[in-house]
Amino acid sequence: MSTTEKFAAIFDGLRLAYGTFKIDKKQLNGKSTGRAAIIREPRSTELWEGHLSGKGRAVGIIPINEENKCVWGCIDVDQYPLDHKVLVKKIRKLKLPLVICRSKSGGAHCFLFSTEWIDAEDMQKTLQQISAALGYGGSEVFPKQIKLNLDRDDVGNFLNLPYFDAESGLRYAIKDDGTGATLDEFIELYEKYKQTPEQLSKIRIGENIKEDILVDGPPCLQILARKKISEGGRNNGLFNLGVYLRKAYPDTWETEIQVYNTNYLEPPLPLGEVNIVAKQLQKKDYAYKCSDSPINAHCNKTLCLTRRHGIGAAIQGAMIANLRKYNSVPPVWFVDVNSEPLELDTDALQNQTTFQKACMEQLNFMPQSVNRNIWETRISSLLREMRENESAIIEVPEDASITGQFYDHLEEFCSHLQQAQDKEEILLKRPWTDEEENVTYFRLKDFENHLKKHRFFEYKTYKMAQRLRDRGGESKLIKIKGRPVRVWKIPAFVNKEVTVSAPDFGINDKKEVF
Repeated sequence: MSTTEKFAAIFDGLRLAYGTFKIDKKQLNGKSTGRAAIIREPRSTELWEGHLSGKGRAVGIIPINEENKCVWGCIDVDQYPLDHKVLVKKIRKLKLPLVICRSKSGGAHCFLFSTEWIDAEDMQKTLQQISAALGYGGSEVFPKQIKLNLDRDDVGNFLNLPYFDAESGLRYAIKDDGTGATLDEFIELYEKYKQTPEQLSKIRIGENIKEDILVDGPPCLQILARKKISEGGRNNGLFNLGVYLRKAYPDTWETEIQVYNTNYLEPPLPLGEVNIVAKQLQKKDYAYKCSDSPINAHCNKTLCLTRRHGIGAAIQGAMIANLRKYNSVPPVWFVDVNSEPLELDTDALQNQTTFQKACMEQLNFMPQSVNRNIWETRISSLLREMRENESAIIEVPEDASITGQFYDHLEEFCSHLQQAQDKEEILLKRPWTDEEENVTYFRLKDFENHLKKHRFFEYKTYKMAQRLRDRGGESKLIKIKGRPVRVWKIPAFVNKEVTVSAPDFGINDKKEVF
């Protein structure tokens, strides 16, 4: 097996699509910005060779496959500047089987490799646990989804791979001595640290968290309490401990907070500062400050949601994250709800009631309503995070997208096949165009048969209806031969005549019109 083949096998994932990223500019913090695109085609040997040589497109792979399994995952440490040597040293001290690569922006991609396909959910949970323990809680974890919704044209998120322009590029692995690794040395690191599914299930980070500390509370606070919260984070730390105490001990929390200050802060805060924190907590609206230091570094939202005194109550049992936008016309949005992809149009993203309906239809549950201001703040936060995420806004060429293919088939069915000469011929499985109204009528089942003949199976009936409405169509009943017939009415396609010069055979100068 060649080096290219070995590299491709290591980073196996979804095989029907991959990602690319074109850098436009670099921000002052060192992070690269640009345009991401999803290419819906299998990966070829030439593609891999172009990536490694730097002469082709930089490849991004979606780690979760069609069966919702993966053989690798990654923690994306997006901090600048980052001392990769120190990070590797910390990881080896904790005996974690991670392979660290420098990302294109100078951060770190911490890879975990499996010898066999495992459930994406298991890989995600393991990486979230590791991320929280390392102090990089809240970092992006790949796979981002635990399942893909391929029926709805969502292929999840891709990660830019290392070793683009392997000989002179900056996306390389870090050896245990802190020096950069060649491509061959990276493969050696993979062989050294890859894990069997059984080994992955037994990964433990440092000391086990004592079960009697913050029972059923946020894992971030359990980690911090175990090692004690030091100067610089004591006030915020005690506030978050107080939020836990109000949930766990609603009648005695003001007494308990004094005990927790003594036991879990090093050194404890003076009594006056403890009283100030307690006064803040007496307000009706209180919640964990998940985005603030010191707890943000040890965040594990997925686990926290399962805890009785975690963040679940604050967000009504629905962890909404990872908003992404497919720049089609109209745009299609996907967001992960409890790590499962949810397809939305813009109205559903704006309107909480419509969002709940989408959850019921696609995920079989309904999140509870929250205050309008809370909802709008959350959506605004998701949009901000999306703009900052290099791969969250995806450019999809219309003719390369599933939607584009659908509309191509629709135009072919309505314009280029045998047409009905009058309304009655709709019953002969033909589309009929009313030239006076400039609209086309057809039965949906006839169009579905056309799609099947051309082996287009990506859309179910409800999805076809949605796409027809997006193009200005509507379903209606019309009378044909005295009986009602359900048809679709859409704006007629423009009849394009293309003039092409005929080849010159020395006979004449004819031109043909097609």
